[in-house]
Amino acid sequence: MNLHQPTLRVLKILELLAKEKSNLTQISKKTNIPTGTLSPILQTLQDKKYIKCDLINKTYELDSKILELSHSIKSENDILKLIKKHMRNIRDLTHQTCQLGILKGSNVLYIEKVDANNQVQLKSFVGTSYPAYATSLGKALLANKSKKELNALYPKNFEKITPNTLNNIDELINQTKQIKKEKIALESGEMNPQIECMAIAIEHKEKIIAAISISYLIFYSNKEFREKNKKILLEEKEKIEQAIQAFFPNLEELY
Repeated sequence: MNLHQPTLRVLKILELLAKEKSNLTQISKKTNIPTGTLSPILQTLQDKKYIKCDLINKTYELDSKILELSHSIKSENDILKLIKKHMRNIRDLTHQTCQLGILKGSNVLYIEKVDANNQVQLKSFVGTSYPAYATSLGKALLANKSKKELNALYPKNFEKITPNTLNNIDELINQTKQIKKEKIALESGEMNPQIECMAIAIEHKEKIIAAISISYLIFYSNKEFREKNKKILLEEKEKIEQAIQAFFPNLEELY
């Protein structure tokens, strides 16, 4: 395998400066990059704020852009850990499988799942994607969309996954109005005729960044069952949103 040499030079420089400050001569010697080749690379990295130069000592070190990238990775991992902790709590309180999804175009992408100890078989798993209009996760994610935005996402009538799947945009708009009011999205037999799902949107800075759902057999669904689980989900929604505001106030999106 032939590695791309210009890219390798940049990586060598960044890896060196991650360990120690160095001047032009030291960088050249330790990376085996001629100073004539090295100078424009350093200037570009400096202009883009990946490195900075101490004008007195003429030494280079990592700059803010690298730190931002590092913080971004750490924040993403940390926030998923925080959310997954609450997902486990939801699973333990409801005894149902709990899933986390984000909106990607007109689909919901499943990015986390906490399984319950029951025999409910779900079609979805981490990494899969389904039309948002056919899932409780997706409906929760779409709840704040305007009619214009929904029409842009779904210019045609919906594909029927089961006989219970919504038929068109008008039915979806009616449901999103109710979801926005009640803060709970419901999908009953629309992805799987035997499964019902209930979901909450996770909001930050008046923007929906993700949604969490529970899934269970329709056989178990009745008014008492739904009300009990709605209460659990809404309480966890409030806790998650408060934690995100406290620990990740500058978060723009989950992914």
